[in-house]
Amino acid sequence: MKHLRKIGILIIAIIMAAAIAVGTCVVYAVRNVNVTLLSYPDGNGEENLDAEILKVKQAVLNKVRGRVISSVGEEDVSTCLDDNYFLESFEKVYPCTINITVQQRREVFAVFDGEVYTTYDDEGKLMRISENNVNFCDGAPNLLLEGTHGEEDVKTVATICAMFKSSENFGSLRSTVEKVTLYTSQTSISTDSDKIIFSLWCGLSIEIRDYPKYTAEKIARAYSEFSKRTPEEKLKGRIYCMANDAGEIRATYNANA
Repeated sequence: MKHLRKIGILIIAIIMAAAIAVGTCVVYAVRNVNVTLLSYPDGNGEENLDAEILKVKQAVLNKVRGRVISSVGEEDVSTCLDDNYFLESFEKVYPCTINITVQQRREVFAVFDGEVYTTYDDEGKLMRISENNVNFCDGAPNLLLEGTHGEEDVKTVATICAMFKSSENFGSLRSTVEKVTLYTSQTSISTDSDKIIFSLWCGLSIEIRDYPKYTAEKIARAYSEFSKRTPEEKLKGRIYCMANDAGEIRATYNANA
């Protein structure tokens, strides 16, 4: 009898443990996903924004709904997002809710290989490949990049472009610049330095020589020189910006370049 009593107690303990486990899974199973979407205006108003939020929410719920909340991580959510978005923040609210903030990626740059355009966001991260250089958000051309070799070069250009478009400098990028050319010196000759060239839509171009050094200062000086040019002068020519050995930065305008 004692043996049977021990077996009965064991069975009851197992049943109770299973019930507790099931109850815990039910209580802590993901049931809600709250989405905050940070996007850029596209002219379609709140209706389009609500539709995008619902789309993201449903994609995440399809993957994590019913799972124990402690087992859900940022990677689970990130894999539910398409190429146009990235996960900005992730928060678990026990017992059953996940709050996420999703940021729309801004398509800015394009590299043409002779057949297709590879597009990148404003941080230089790969987005998509397209047959046409058309921004998916506004339909205007993306900023063309030349002389880049791989994503690291694109990220370098993106960092410099962020300085270029700052409110203290040119204040815009795609609406001002048609093409950016990155040139890496192939010799040790002092006059053959790394440089980056901004070809503006207005016709003038800006050449920043030895761009890895005093980058922000050179761009600011180039903008100052650009601001002095007349409307006619901005239709052609080139502004050269460089620094001497003492770190003194100067910019010159050549109308015939």
